[in-house]
Amino acid sequence: MVEAALADLGLDHEVVPIGERGVDPAALAGAGAVFNLVESPPGRPDFQVEAAVAFEALGLPVTGSTSSVIAVTTDKAATRAMLERAGVAVAAGGVFDPERPELLERVPPPWILKPAFEDASLGLDDGAVTADPAAALARARFLARRFPGQPLLLEHLLPGREFNIAMLAGPDGPEVLPPAEMTYVDFPADRPRILGWEAKWNEASFEFTHTVRRFLDAQERELAAELRRIAVAAWSASGVAGYARVDVRADEEGRPCVLEINSNPCLSADAGFMAATAAAGLRRGEVVSRILDATGWRA
Repeated sequence: MVEAALADLGLDHEVVPIGERGVDPAALAGAGAVFNLVESPPGRPDFQVEAAVAFEALGLPVTGSTSSVIAVTTDKAATRAMLERAGVAVAAGGVFDPERPELLERVPPPWILKPAFEDASLGLDDGAVTADPAAALARARFLARRFPGQPLLLEHLLPGREFNIAMLAGPDGPEVLPPAEMTYVDFPADRPRILGWEAKWNEASFEFTHTVRRFLDAQERELAAELRRIAVAAWSASGVAGYARVDVRADEEGRPCVLEINSNPCLSADAGFMAATAAAGLRRGEVVSRILDATGWRA
């Protein structure tokens, strides 16, 4: 998608693979800017941070957020703390140590447990949600073995509606694109309504075919305005730049709470971010141009 958009814009470009050894500076010689599309492979959550650090060390304008912002937003526990300091609502929860399970007494069930650093719903399946303390402890110990050295996050699973809010840099600050609701169609009562690994990646699964994105209609203006407000607050608190996506879920009173901030959302043509840009009437060339311009590269 990005290649096609750059061609639309008439900008010379070259795709540079990033391997385990990182960035080859010679491959970027003469570049005017780097369009950073590096994501972390499974089990290597630090990879995208390292890549951003390497780009910055070369002194080139780089799209998206800085390495320090990516580092914080990749850490779900750090993101929670940052948002709470800024007065942005989050679900009850915190870092969970299965050897010191007192958090189970302070956070109301049902609980959702997940590794703090992983992206793309890695480690999220039906077993991630439970209201049973023994099952929560067993799940935490399983995740600790699967993701050694990572903190584990335990949160109250909010029961309300779930939204993704994409934002794109503009001349007057971030433009909030049409909010999308993630709906769980015909999910059985005993199956948790979460956007887990199967729902995102296994096209043959029930979760994938029954998790449906829809954009808010004109009758939901007040809800859309509240979602825009909380998305801008999350953007400002985190320091993200260029483009980002904020995931939100409502609590028992219908109050939107931020689940996480994605400072490097997928730009595939069929992904949620580009679906939001299409709903806003933006062409791919406009999207890529605005992400690039946010770096100041033309100057």
